[in-house]
Amino acid sequence: MAQKSSLLAYKKGNSFLHKTPAWCKLLFIPLLNILFLCLPVYFSLGLLLIQFVIACAVGFSLGEQAGDLRPPLYYASLLIFFDLVAVLFTFISRGIQNNLFVWNDLLILLKEKFTWENQKESVFKLIKLFALMQSASLVFKSSSPLQLRDGIGKIEGAIRKVFHLKKENTFTDAISMFLNFIPMVSKIWGQSKRAWIARGGKKNSVKMFYVLLPVLFSVGMKKAWNETRAILIRK
Repeated sequence: MAQKSSLLAYKKGNSFLHKTPAWCKLLFIPLLNILFLCLPVYFSLGLLLIQFVIACAVGFSLGEQAGDLRPPLYYASLLIFFDLVAVLFTFISRGIQNNLFVWNDLLILLKEKFTWENQKESVFKLIKLFALMQSASLVFKSSSPLQLRDGIGKIEGAIRKVFHLKKENTFTDAISMFLNFIPMVSKIWGQSKRAWIARGGKKNSVKMFYVLLPVLFSVGMKKAWNETRAILIRK
Protein backbone atom coordinates (compact mmCIF):
# COMPACT_ATOMS: atom_id res chain seq x y z
CA MET A 1 0.00 0.00 0.00
CA ALA A 2 1.41 3.41 -0.98
CA GLN A 3 2.16 5.70 1.90
CA LYS A 4 0.48 9.06 2.03
CA SER A 5 2.66 12.12 1.67
CA SER A 6 3.37 13.96 4.91
CA LEU A 7 2.20 17.53 5.38
CA LEU A 8 4.47 19.95 3.45
CA ALA A 9 7.00 17.16 2.86
CA TYR A 10 9.70 17.68 0.22
CA LYS A 11 9.21 15.78 -3.04
CA LYS A 12 12.14 15.22 -5.37
CA GLY A 13 11.80 16.56 -8.88
CA ASN A 14 13.50 18.30 -11.78
CA SER A 15 10.91 20.95 -12.56
CA PHE A 16 11.50 24.68 -12.94
CA LEU A 17 10.09 25.15 -9.44
CA HIS A 18 12.63 22.72 -7.97
CA LYS A 19 15.42 24.54 -9.81
CA THR A 20 14.33 27.97 -8.55
CA PRO A 21 16.66 29.13 -5.74
CA ALA A 22 15.18 28.59 -2.30
CA TRP A 23 15.99 32.15 -1.18
CA CYS A 24 13.90 33.49 -4.05
CA LYS A 25 10.91 31.34 -3.05
CA LEU A 26 11.29 32.28 0.62
CA LEU A 27 11.16 35.97 -0.26
CA PHE A 28 8.17 35.40 -2.53
CA ILE A 29 5.98 33.82 0.19
CA PRO A 30 5.72 36.89 2.50
CA LEU A 31 4.89 39.09 -0.49
CA LEU A 32 2.11 36.71 -1.57
CA ASN A 33 0.81 36.48 1.99
CA ILE A 34 0.47 40.26 2.22
CA LEU A 35 -1.33 40.37 -1.12
CA PHE A 36 -3.67 37.54 -0.11
CA LEU A 37 -4.65 39.32 3.09
CA CYS A 38 -4.93 42.87 1.71
CA LEU A 39 -6.46 42.40 -1.73
CA PRO A 40 -10.05 41.25 -2.49
CA VAL A 41 -10.88 37.57 -2.33
CA TYR A 42 -11.00 37.36 -6.13
CA PHE A 43 -7.21 37.80 -6.17
CA SER A 44 -6.84 34.83 -3.83
CA LEU A 45 -9.18 32.74 -5.99
CA GLY A 46 -7.19 33.54 -9.12
CA LEU A 47 -3.84 32.80 -7.47
CA LEU A 48 -5.25 29.61 -5.97
CA LEU A 49 -6.16 28.42 -9.47
CA ILE A 50 -2.72 29.38 -10.83
CA GLN A 51 -1.00 27.59 -7.93
CA PHE A 52 -3.09 24.49 -8.58
CA VAL A 53 -2.02 24.46 -12.24
CA ILE A 54 1.65 24.95 -11.27
CA ALA A 55 1.45 22.15 -8.69
CA CYS A 56 0.00 19.76 -11.27
CA ALA A 57 2.57 20.82 -13.86
CA VAL A 58 5.54 20.10 -11.57
CA GLY A 59 4.23 16.66 -10.61
CA PHE A 60 2.33 17.13 -7.34
CA SER A 61 -0.67 14.79 -7.33
CA LEU A 62 -4.18 15.82 -6.34
CA GLY A 63 -3.87 13.68 -3.20
CA GLU A 64 -0.66 15.45 -2.16
CA GLN A 65 -2.20 18.87 -2.73
CA ALA A 66 -5.33 17.92 -0.79
CA GLY A 67 -3.17 16.58 2.05
CA ASP A 68 -1.43 19.94 2.47
CA LEU A 69 -4.81 21.68 2.63
CA ARG A 70 -5.95 19.65 5.65
CA PRO A 71 -5.23 22.39 8.25
CA PRO A 72 -7.64 24.89 6.62
CA LEU A 73 -10.23 22.12 6.36
CA TYR A 74 -9.87 21.38 10.09
CA TYR A 75 -10.28 25.11 10.74
CA ALA A 76 -13.44 25.16 8.61
CA SER A 77 -14.79 22.18 10.57
CA LEU A 78 -14.18 24.03 13.83
CA LEU A 79 -15.99 27.12 12.54
CA ILE A 80 -19.03 25.03 11.58
CA PHE A 81 -18.94 23.21 14.92
CA PHE A 82 -18.88 26.41 16.96
CA ASP A 83 -21.67 27.90 14.85
CA LEU A 84 -23.78 24.81 15.55
CA VAL A 85 -23.00 25.06 19.27
CA ALA A 86 -24.04 28.74 19.28
CA VAL A 87 -27.34 27.87 17.57
CA LEU A 88 -27.96 25.04 20.04
CA PHE A 89 -27.33 27.27 23.06
CA THR A 90 -29.67 29.92 21.65
CA PHE A 91 -32.37 27.29 21.10
CA ILE A 92 -31.97 25.89 24.64
CA SER A 93 -32.00 29.33 26.29
CA ARG A 94 -35.15 30.32 24.42
CA GLY A 95 -36.79 27.03 25.32
CA ILE A 96 -35.97 27.51 29.02
CA GLN A 97 -37.32 31.05 28.99
CA ASN A 98 -40.58 30.02 27.29
CA ASN A 99 -40.84 26.66 29.07
CA LEU A 100 -41.37 25.13 25.64
CA PHE A 101 -39.02 23.51 23.12
CA VAL A 102 -40.27 23.73 19.52
CA TRP A 103 -38.06 21.88 17.07
CA ASN A 104 -39.23 24.09 14.24
CA ASP A 105 -37.53 27.00 16.05
CA LEU A 106 -34.23 25.12 15.83
CA LEU A 107 -34.60 24.73 12.07
CA ILE A 108 -35.35 28.44 11.76
CA LEU A 109 -32.26 29.34 13.80
CA LEU A 110 -30.11 27.07 11.62
CA LYS A 111 -31.43 28.67 8.44
CA GLU A 112 -30.78 32.14 9.84
CA LYS A 113 -27.25 31.28 10.95
CA PHE A 114 -26.13 29.55 7.78
CA THR A 115 -27.20 32.18 5.26
CA TRP A 116 -24.70 33.52 2.75
CA GLU A 117 -24.70 36.95 4.42
CA ASN A 118 -23.76 35.46 7.78
CA GLN A 119 -21.15 33.05 6.41
CA LYS A 120 -19.68 35.20 3.64
CA GLU A 121 -16.77 36.57 5.68
CA SER A 122 -15.84 33.12 6.97
CA VAL A 123 -15.86 31.70 3.44
CA PHE A 124 -13.63 34.53 2.17
CA LYS A 125 -11.17 33.99 5.04
CA LEU A 126 -11.03 30.27 4.28
CA ILE A 127 -10.30 30.94 0.60
CA LYS A 128 -7.42 33.21 1.61
CA LEU A 129 -6.20 30.59 4.06
CA PHE A 130 -6.29 27.95 1.31
CA ALA A 131 -4.23 30.26 -0.91
CA LEU A 132 -1.68 30.88 1.85
CA MET A 133 -1.35 27.17 2.55
CA GLN A 134 -0.98 26.33 -1.14
CA SER A 135 1.84 28.88 -1.57
CA ALA A 136 3.66 27.39 1.43
CA SER A 137 3.11 23.90 0.02
CA LEU A 138 4.74 24.81 -3.31
CA VAL A 139 7.85 26.07 -1.51
CA PHE A 140 8.20 23.19 0.97
CA LYS A 141 7.48 20.47 -1.59
CA SER A 142 10.01 21.84 -4.07
CA SER A 143 12.80 22.72 -1.59
CA SER A 144 14.76 20.24 0.50
CA PRO A 145 15.58 21.06 4.15
CA LEU A 146 19.19 21.78 3.13
CA GLN A 147 18.08 24.10 0.33
CA LEU A 148 15.79 25.97 2.72
CA ARG A 149 18.62 26.36 5.22
CA ASP A 150 21.01 27.63 2.55
CA GLY A 151 18.35 30.01 1.24
CA ILE A 152 17.73 31.46 4.70
CA GLY A 153 21.48 31.78 5.19
CA LYS A 154 21.84 33.79 1.97
CA ILE A 155 18.99 36.11 2.96
CA GLU A 156 20.42 36.64 6.45
CA GLY A 157 23.91 37.15 5.04
CA ALA A 158 22.65 39.81 2.63
CA ILE A 159 20.78 41.61 5.43
CA ARG A 160 23.87 41.57 7.66
CA LYS A 161 25.98 42.93 4.83
CA VAL A 162 23.56 45.77 4.13
CA PHE A 163 23.33 46.82 7.79
CA HIS A 164 27.01 46.15 8.53
CA LEU A 165 26.30 43.56 11.21
CA LYS A 166 28.70 40.84 12.33
CA LYS A 167 29.33 38.25 9.62
CA GLU A 168 28.29 35.10 11.52
CA ASN A 169 24.68 34.03 10.85
CA THR A 170 22.86 33.43 14.13
CA PHE A 171 19.28 33.35 12.86
CA THR A 172 19.60 30.77 10.09
CA ASP A 173 19.87 27.61 12.17
CA ALA A 174 16.92 28.48 14.42
CA ILE A 175 14.49 29.48 11.66
CA SER A 176 15.48 26.62 9.34
CA MET A 177 14.83 24.10 12.12
CA PHE A 178 11.50 25.78 12.79
CA LEU A 179 10.50 25.62 9.11
CA ASN A 180 11.38 21.93 8.92
CA PHE A 181 9.55 21.18 12.17
CA ILE A 182 6.07 20.93 10.59
CA PRO A 183 6.89 18.29 7.93
CA MET A 184 8.98 16.36 10.48
CA VAL A 185 6.13 16.19 13.00
CA SER A 186 3.65 15.30 10.26
CA LYS A 187 5.92 12.45 9.10
CA ILE A 188 6.28 11.08 12.66
CA TRP A 189 2.52 11.24 13.18
CA GLY A 190 1.82 9.49 9.87
CA GLN A 191 4.28 6.69 10.67
CA SER A 192 2.79 6.27 14.16
CA LYS A 193 -0.75 6.06 12.77
CA ARG A 194 0.25 3.46 10.18
CA ALA A 195 1.95 1.38 12.88
CA TRP A 196 -1.15 1.70 15.09
CA ILE A 197 -3.51 0.56 12.32
CA ALA A 198 -1.16 -2.26 11.27
CA ARG A 199 -1.37 -3.61 14.83
CA GLY A 200 -5.16 -3.68 14.72
CA GLY A 201 -5.86 -0.32 16.37
CA LYS A 202 -8.98 1.60 15.46
CA LYS A 203 -8.34 4.59 13.23
CA ASN A 204 -9.03 8.09 14.68
CA SER A 205 -10.32 6.68 17.97
CA VAL A 206 -9.89 8.39 21.34
CA LYS A 207 -7.58 5.58 22.43
CA MET A 208 -5.37 6.13 19.37
CA PHE A 209 -4.79 9.78 20.27
CA TYR A 210 -4.29 8.86 23.94
CA VAL A 211 -1.57 6.35 23.02
CA LEU A 212 0.12 8.08 20.10
CA LEU A 213 0.34 11.70 21.28
CA PRO A 214 2.97 10.85 23.96
CA VAL A 215 4.84 8.87 21.29
CA LEU A 216 4.71 11.87 18.95
CA PHE A 217 6.08 14.16 21.68
CA SER A 218 8.83 11.73 22.69
CA VAL A 219 10.04 10.90 19.16
CA GLY A 220 9.76 14.54 18.08
CA MET A 221 11.88 15.74 21.00
CA LYS A 222 14.45 13.02 20.26
CA LYS A 223 14.72 14.03 16.61
CA ALA A 224 14.94 17.72 17.53
CA TRP A 225 17.74 16.93 20.00
CA ASN A 226 19.65 14.91 17.39
CA GLU A 227 19.29 17.72 14.83
CA THR A 228 20.57 20.27 17.36
CA ARG A 229 23.58 18.13 18.24
CA ALA A 230 24.40 17.59 14.57
CA ILE A 231 24.34 21.34 13.92
CA LEU A 232 26.51 22.09 16.95
CA ILE A 233 29.04 19.42 15.94
CA ARG A 234 29.43 20.95 12.47
CA LYS A 235 30.34 24.34 13.97
